[in-house]
Amino acid sequence: MQRRQILFLALMPTLMLVAACKGGDKDANIKIVHTQKVVPQLHRTPAYDYTDSLAVGTHRWVYSIHREPCDSLKVITDEEGERYVDNFYQLTIVKDGQPFFAKRFTKESFASLLSADFRKNGILDGCRYSRYEDGKLYFSLCVSYPESDMSSPFILAVGPDGSHTIEADDLLDVGDLEDLDTLSMR
Repeated sequence: MQRRQILFLALMPTLMLVAACKGGDKDANIKIVHTQKVVPQLHRTPAYDYTDSLAVGTHRWVYSIHREPCDSLKVITDEEGERYVDNFYQLTIVKDGQPFFAKRFTKESFASLLSADFRKNGILDGCRYSRYEDGKLYFSLCVSYPESDMSSPFILAVGPDGSHTIEADDLLDVGDLEDLDTLSMR
């Protein structure tokens, strides 16, 4: 009787294995998982066009600001891995119906005035008319971190002869409220 028990115990695992594999669909327990690499979405600032005019003395100035994301510029990747297309701005000024100034600006236009971090991680995302003073048209531009209020502001001055200068707008970096109130009165 002991022989039968030993034989039974020896054959039992084999019988269980055969019974488990025999019935049903053999692919039923196989799961195939397909994976794909997720490429972060490429964010683009919408294209933008704005035209306005002003009259100073006997002269009429018309300025146009055009913004467009540019695929030929370096794509910026933030710390979460989100990717952003940088922009260019085209500023065109007409004085008394005649072309006066036309220039395309990219972040590189401000490279010498930017910190290394803004050069690497910022996009050009702002340009607006600021004021007319002493024969010059002033425009505010900024390079900022995408989807952030952290920015590096600049002032573009277009002179009466069509020449231009770009300077850092240090006034916006000052936390003094009196300076900010003065800025809003310009």
